[in-house]
Amino acid sequence: MGAGRFFVSIWVLCCASIHAQTTGAITGVIEDATRHVLAGVNLSVRHLETGMNRTTTTSADGRYLINAASPGEYEIRAEAPGFRAYVRKGLRVTVGETAVVDFAMEVGPVDQAITVDARANAVNTNSGELSYLVAEDAIRELPLNGRNYTDLSLLQPGVVSYPHRDGGSVVAHGLGISVNGQDPRSNVFLLDGTPQNDFTNGPAGSAAGTVLGTETIREFRVETNAYNAEFGRNSGGQINVVSKSGSNDLHGSLYEFHRNDNLDARNFFDSAGKPEFKRNQFGGAVGGPIKRDRTFFFLGYESLHDRLGKTISTIVPDAQARLGIFGGAAPIPISAQIRPYLEQYPLANGGNLGGGLAVYNFLFNQQINQHFAQGRVDHQINSRNQVFARYTFDDADQVLPTDYPQFPRDFLSRNQFATVELRQVITPSTMNVARAGFSRTRIGQIVQANVPAELRPFIPGQSTMGDIDVGGLLRFGPQLHHLL
Repeated sequence: MGAGRFFVSIWVLCCASIHAQTTGAITGVIEDATRHVLAGVNLSVRHLETGMNRTTTTSADGRYLINAASPGEYEIRAEAPGFRAYVRKGLRVTVGETAVVDFAMEVGPVDQAITVDARANAVNTNSGELSYLVAEDAIRELPLNGRNYTDLSLLQPGVVSYPHRDGGSVVAHGLGISVNGQDPRSNVFLLDGTPQNDFTNGPAGSAAGTVLGTETIREFRVETNAYNAEFGRNSGGQINVVSKSGSNDLHGSLYEFHRNDNLDARNFFDSAGKPEFKRNQFGGAVGGPIKRDRTFFFLGYESLHDRLGKTISTIVPDAQARLGIFGGAAPIPISAQIRPYLEQYPLANGGNLGGGLAVYNFLFNQQINQHFAQGRVDHQINSRNQVFARYTFDDADQVLPTDYPQFPRDFLSRNQFATVELRQVITPSTMNVARAGFSRTRIGQIVQANVPAELRPFIPGQSTMGDIDVGGLLRFGPQLHHLL
C-alpha cells in the first residue's frame, strides 16, 4: 500500500449544549391553562426503540432540557401534584436537532392523563445554524445508483457536485461537492463524530469511487452555515453521519442488486462489438438486543463487484510516421535507440488525423471489487450513563485504464474508522460527553508496464520504464502522475 494516515482524536465535552455530532436534544416550557409557567414538574422521557428512560424536572422558569438524546422516537410523560398527567407521543429526534416541545397541563385528578400524538415544532428557534437533514426514510426509499449515500447531500440547497480529478479526491475518490461555493476540500465528513476525510482532506470515499454502508446509516445532517464551534475543523460544509444502532426488536435486511448490458445499445466507437457490463451489489444487516433494555448490537456487510467494458480511444503514429515519412517528404532516419519504443505504440485501427497521427481504439475491462463491514454495540449502564462503540472497515480495488493498453493500473484503498463514546448525566443541568475516534486511510497503486524486458527503466532501480511525451500524442508510459 502507498501513503497512509493515522489519526486519533479525543473530545471531552462538559456543557449541556454540545452534543450535535451524534445526538439531538429535547427542550421546552411547561405552563398551566392560564399560561403561567410551572416549576418542579417531573418529566420522564423514554426512547421507544431501546427503552432508555431519562428523567428531569422543570426549572423556576418552567423550562426543561434533555440533552444528548439518541436519534429516534420518544414519549414524554409530565406529572405534577394537582394536575392531570400529560403524555406526548410521536416525538422524533434527529441528529443535530433540538426538538422544542411546549405544552400546557390541566388541573385535575393525578390518575387521569392527557395524551397527545404530535411531532415537535419543525422550526429551529434555538440556534442560527443552517442545516438540512437526510432522514432515514429518504436513505431507505430514494433510488441510489451505486448505493453511495453521500449522493443524497446533493438534494440539499447550496450543495452542488464539483467533479475534479476523477470526481473527487485523487486519493479516496469520494464525491466532490461544493457547499455554498466553497472548495470541495474544505468540507468535513463525520461518522459518529469521527472524521472520514482522507489525508489530503478529500471527501470520504474509496478506490471504488463510492461510500458503501447505506444499510448501516441511520441519517445524516448537512451543516452548511453558522454551525456550532464543535464543527470548526474546516470552513466548508459538515456532513454529519450517524450510524444505526440496535433496538429491542430483532430486525434486518438482505438484498442484491444486479445490472448488466443486455438492454444496452452499442457505443459509436464500439467497433468490436458491445463491451460487457455486469454489476452485483449485495449484502445484509441485522440488529437487535443482546440484553433487552440494556445492550444492543447492529452489524452490516456490503460488497460491490463491477465489470465494465470500455472502448478507449487514443492517438498513435500512423503507418507513414513509423517509417519516418511526414507530409510526403524524404524519410527521416529513425535512431536504433528510439525504434524499440516507437514499435511499442499500437498499430492504428481508426481514422487518420493527419500530421503523422491516427486513431487507435482498444477494449478494456474495468473492474471493481469492494467489501464493507460495520459493527456497533450500545450499552446502557444505567439511566444516567450510556456508552457505544462502532468499527468500520472498507477495502476496495479498482483496475483502471490509461491511454495505452500496456499500462493498466490497480488503485487500492483500505479505510478503517472507529468511535467510542460515553455520555454521563452528572446533574440535571450538567452533562459530560467523552468521545475517542480512530481514523486510518491507506491507499496505493500497482502500475503495470507490459513492454519487452529490453526497454529498461529510465532511472536505475525503478521497477518500470518512465513516461514518454511526444507532441500530438498522449503520454506513453505508466502515467504515475495520476496518483499521489
